[in-house]
Amino acid sequence: MPKNYFRKSKAMREKVNLDQPYIFTVTSGKGGVGKSMASTHLAEMLGAIGYKTALLDADVGLSNCATMMNESTGYTVTDWIAGDCLLDDLSQTVGSVTLVTASSDPGAMSVDSNTLMNALDQVVLNLMEKHDFIVIDTPAGAGEITLWALDRADTGVLLLVDEPAAISDVYRLCKYVYSMDPTFRFAAIVNFAESDTTAESTYLRFNHILDYFLKKEIRYLGFIPFSGKIRKALSDQRSIFSYDDSRELTTDFTFITQNIVADARAIQQQFANSINQL
Repeated sequence: MPKNYFRKSKAMREKVNLDQPYIFTVTSGKGGVGKSMASTHLAEMLGAIGYKTALLDADVGLSNCATMMNESTGYTVTDWIAGDCLLDDLSQTVGSVTLVTASSDPGAMSVDSNTLMNALDQVVLNLMEKHDFIVIDTPAGAGEITLWALDRADTGVLLLVDEPAAISDVYRLCKYVYSMDPTFRFAAIVNFAESDTTAESTYLRFNHILDYFLKKEIRYLGFIPFSGKIRKALSDQRSIFSYDDSRELTTDFTFITQNIVADARAIQQQFANSINQL
């Protein structure tokens, strides 16, 4: 990785206008790696820098994005399926983020998966009308909802941690997705990193595994440090940025967010170029 990777250019600091909504998932091979924390704070940061951002908590039955944002869960997608509310009733405004929860009821796992995924499709289409970015917090692993989310996304953001079991699980997820779509676009964020050096090492080792076995490489978006401030914020159900007096965490999340914006712009430019060549 080039040593200047972590230097922010002026272009990256400027708000980029997007021609169409950009959808990305935050996904992991196993639970307990900080996926929902990353999803909520990436959505919050995108909103803070001026983008209309929606967060879809699709971790059915285990949804906790609302809890992390210190909000009670309103109407959910499964409520809409049951006819208890309208589609527009699903959106909760939390600061600069529009939050939609698939279900906070563990019993929702009994809902027919095709019915649920069709409903989620309608939710995403509705959110695309008014938002620049849609962040989908997926269940861990390669279940139906995770695969649905990846299929709808422009990019699958993998949350990596330096644990053998976690690396093995996320590799299996990538292998399965690539077997269905060899061109799928993954990117990586390293969580619980002791330093930028250890984060880079975790990313490079995972990329080496992908290259050795699958002849694939994924883009590095940045890292989230191992921090007592994050644990304190999650315990208090507050944004980690409110505990970030030194702005270290804010800087790290800003960098990740800017890379996501750059990816969004690059994908849209590629699409525009392909249209012009027709």
